[in-house]
Amino acid sequence: MKSRPRNRLFLLSTVAAILLAPSRSANAVPAFSRKYQTSCQTCHAIFPKLNPFGEAFRLNGYRMPQETEELIKQKPVSLGSEAYERIWPEMVWPSDLPGSAPLAINVKMANIYASSRDETGRQIIHNDFQFPQEANLFAAGTLGKLLGFFLELTYEERPDGGSDVEIEHARLDLTSVFGPEHLVNFRIGKLAPNIYDGFQEMWLMTDNAIDTLFSYNPIGFHGGTGLDDGGVSLPSRVRGIEMYGVAAHRLFYTIGVDNPIGPGGPNGTFGANSGKDLYARIDYKFGGMGLDGDTKGVKLPAENWRENSLRVGILGDTGDGKDVNFDIADDAGSPFKMQDRRYNRVGVFASCYLGSLNLFGVALHGTDKLLLLDNESVAEISETKRSYDAWFAQADYVLKPPFQLSARYENLRAADPSVKSLERLNANFSVLIRANVKAMLEYNRDLRNSENYTLATVLRFAY
Repeated sequence: MKSRPRNRLFLLSTVAAILLAPSRSANAVPAFSRKYQTSCQTCHAIFPKLNPFGEAFRLNGYRMPQETEELIKQKPVSLGSEAYERIWPEMVWPSDLPGSAPLAINVKMANIYASSRDETGRQIIHNDFQFPQEANLFAAGTLGKLLGFFLELTYEERPDGGSDVEIEHARLDLTSVFGPEHLVNFRIGKLAPNIYDGFQEMWLMTDNAIDTLFSYNPIGFHGGTGLDDGGVSLPSRVRGIEMYGVAAHRLFYTIGVDNPIGPGGPNGTFGANSGKDLYARIDYKFGGMGLDGDTKGVKLPAENWRENSLRVGILGDTGDGKDVNFDIADDAGSPFKMQDRRYNRVGVFASCYLGSLNLFGVALHGTDKLLLLDNESVAEISETKRSYDAWFAQADYVLKPPFQLSARYENLRAADPSVKSLERLNANFSVLIRANVKAMLEYNRDLRNSENYTLATVLRFAY
């Protein structure tokens, strides 16, 4: 067995690796500002964080609540007469194209000052100009009355000087397909599931994502120990099909099916398992603007980032990792393989607006049935059940529209009982230099070891 100090050292070095890695992208799409000729602040408190109106716009398939033709300033190109709808399938159902190329670019420049300790205990200091750290090309819009689309191509520089290019999102939306408006919608493609609505990286105002939920690896000889890019926790993006909707203005639901182990598997594998994962979420919003933009009977402040509301719900994800082999090692370094034969994630979500203050968080419980296999013969050796718990709480506050603060605490109790809980603090000060130019100062610290921290200054602009 490894000693407790060695387990702690492995955990801290893993955390340091995460702290030194650049965060993934977050989304703000000025193509919609051009289409409607309105400010980014119509939908964003501070991009990419959505205000209540922006949330309704997103859930409505990138259409204004109660949209009329007069609201659209860039008129679409018609693909057929509307009369063709009445005689379909004798004629092709009409559609339209955006009036101009619906493209947008988001660029992030960063200076990262990072401190950490490696496995030998030696302190490492980095002070890196990452110019640019990341650039995103977006294409988003609507195709007629029912269809919408969203695509994102990301270029990202790594701390080692290399770079990656990835299609992060590529999806087609079908909105209000049948039944009451807003009730039944579908999305298909590579997407960020609506199960994470409000707390996935693409909706956070901070530079750092919530790694304790999305970067935890529960795979290990004694259960998961810390954070890395492998394993099965919550996949931040999936390849799947999702149905979602809003009922009675305030009840939100989503249910989806996707590939196991998120978008791809460990060790470069893909498609090793023909099964599919299932995920679902349901929540309700009390007070404030309705989730579909409804304001009947509600008195809202003049400032569109403010309201008094409470949104609470439950979420879950389940899957079978059969035939997806992870490479692991025992305490002596001998190689084995491991499968996560059944993983379940159950959580609760809450978000409260009190004027200019938004408090939100998630508590997640995960269980994994781990199957240990011989490295050569892949014969079954043993099976064990492990569990972990992760939670975070975040507060975002609008001092004045250009100036905003954020603070987040994260806690992770790993599946390996010999590893102490991980605790992290993230603090952010952001200022909108212009509506589409943002500067951030962000501090992220490992509360278990004060020598593991990062201090980042970030400049982001979108056009």
